[in-house]
Amino acid sequence: MSKKKFDQKKKLDNLFDSLQIFKGDNLVIHSNFAGILQYQNNNLKVTYEYFFLYLINRIGKNGSLLIPTYNYSFSNGAVYDRSKSPSQVGSFGNYLIKKKYLNRTFDPIFSHLVFGKLKKKIFKLSPIESLGKKSIFNLIDKEKFKILCFCCSLKNVTFIHYIEMLAQVPYRFNKFFTGNIKNKSSINKITIKYFVGKKNTDYSLKEKKILKLLPGKNLIEKLYGRFNCYVINSNTFKKKLLKKLKKNSMFLIK
Repeated sequence: MSKKKFDQKKKLDNLFDSLQIFKGDNLVIHSNFAGILQYQNNNLKVTYEYFFLYLINRIGKNGSLLIPTYNYSFSNGAVYDRSKSPSQVGSFGNYLIKKKYLNRTFDPIFSHLVFGKLKKKIFKLSPIESLGKKSIFNLIDKEKFKILCFCCSLKNVTFIHYIEMLAQVPYRFNKFFTGNIKNKSSINKITIKYFVGKKNTDYSLKEKKILKLLPGKNLIEKLYGRFNCYVINSNTFKKKLLKKLKKNSMFLIK
């Protein structure tokens, strides 16, 4: 490999050391690939592959990695095909779907690409509940995943909606969607429960409130070039935010 392909390794090592992400960690990554591209002029596929392998090596064989590949079309009647339904939350996930779709979960809305030690356990989960206690987000909580926002806002953290569900915030409600999931040549009908936002309600999250809720060691914030990166512990975050929402159910949006 040429030196050019690895010209970010030292920068990434310094960043991930500062964010306290090490071998054996369970990690969910929300990413803005502009953070990588600010330093990289390589072919985009080469850069995707490099970053993916960097993440896999960083957590090691005893760690686990989740990469969101969410697609919201199922709720509008589209068939979910994990090999072809595109991720609507970033090009990095779409690159990996083409190569690693067998690592993609069957949740038709909040699918993730899964790598590492917990893969078998995660694939035993039922896709019938997107944000509830039977969902992948409950496992993220129980297994104490670290949540990394790589060069993107904390508002991207989908785990927040899981905590909103636990708190039963009044601006969201459980809605059932029935549709089809395709796996290779078979198509199966499924009904899922999804904690959706109410119409005519501005339920956009206020990032400043999240930052204020997680002072000191509970939130690690570092710059990568011109972008902020954040790491939070899922279990700690759940406890603090759930406590806050039970006192003030509108805390995140008002």
